[in-house]
Amino acid sequence: MRDAPMETAPNCPIKVLAIDGGGIRGIIPAIILGAFEKALAKPLHKVFDLIAGTSTGGIIALGLGTKCKGDGPYTSGDLLELYVQNGPAIFRRQLLTAIRQVFRPKYSPAALESILTKYFGDTVFSSALTNLLISSYNLQSQLPFFFKSERAKSDPDYDWKVRDIARATSAAPTFFPPFHLQSGAQDYALVDGGVFANNPAMAAYAEARHVYPEAQQYVVVRVGTGDRQDHISFAAARNWGLLPWAKQIVPVFMDSVSEAVDYELNQLPSCAYHMFQPSLEGASNEMDDVSAENLSNLQSLANRYVQSAAKQIADACEDLAA
Repeated sequence: MRDAPMETAPNCPIKVLAIDGGGIRGIIPAIILGAFEKALAKPLHKVFDLIAGTSTGGIIALGLGTKCKGDGPYTSGDLLELYVQNGPAIFRRQLLTAIRQVFRPKYSPAALESILTKYFGDTVFSSALTNLLISSYNLQSQLPFFFKSERAKSDPDYDWKVRDIARATSAAPTFFPPFHLQSGAQDYALVDGGVFANNPAMAAYAEARHVYPEAQQYVVVRVGTGDRQDHISFAAARNWGLLPWAKQIVPVFMDSVSEAVDYELNQLPSCAYHMFQPSLEGASNEMDDVSAENLSNLQSLANRYVQSAAKQIADACEDLAA
């Protein structure tokens, strides 16, 4: 079932926001998006025709785009607080032996689920204030699964609670167990959308093309969770076998797919693509480093980046105001 296309004003560019996954590094896009809110002087759901997110980016997208705070959305500042205040509880290590950790998720989902319930309550997806696209992966069908707010508005079987969608998109393999979801007779075993689209910008652009097929121009803003700094030298990798590669293959795969998306969107004549991705220099690459030092470092580097990228942010805001 495909949703009906939406109409838009002639010659009006469609504005799309895509937010990467990255665990506690969601602090970074929360701060960068706060700069956009300040520059544009309006909530982001009133700026963007579609907001997409993966994993931690999916949580931010849901917070910015649904009626989860009374009759309105959260601000970027509210979502920054979610990470800073609740990150240590979400990523609290279980007392497992090293052997048991090989066979079980690193973290219990209980704290994450409790915090998502606190922030999203019983809000349903059809309350979306703009088009939302949240990525996940269905283990049962072995296919990507996208939560689409437009479908939720037209089909009650897909009008899940926002907290459940947030849990599904952030079920990072090895960190949290998959999330079980039902829709009528359908059964889903869902994990983090980062397994195929940690950078959801291309998926967001494709969905915008479907939702607004008459549009001639698209403005896509991608906000990342930091550029990893653990680069691999030839000398280090030349003799790697199964175990060393097992640790590195996932970040290598995710980074390369993300770079390919950036390249492809930059080549499209119908797309003005703005990417915001600070270096993680001075902070941890790990998505679950919730030490007080790292929480402080992530905020500091994001604030410095907002200052250094002021011209790029202003340029993007100019396109978004068109």
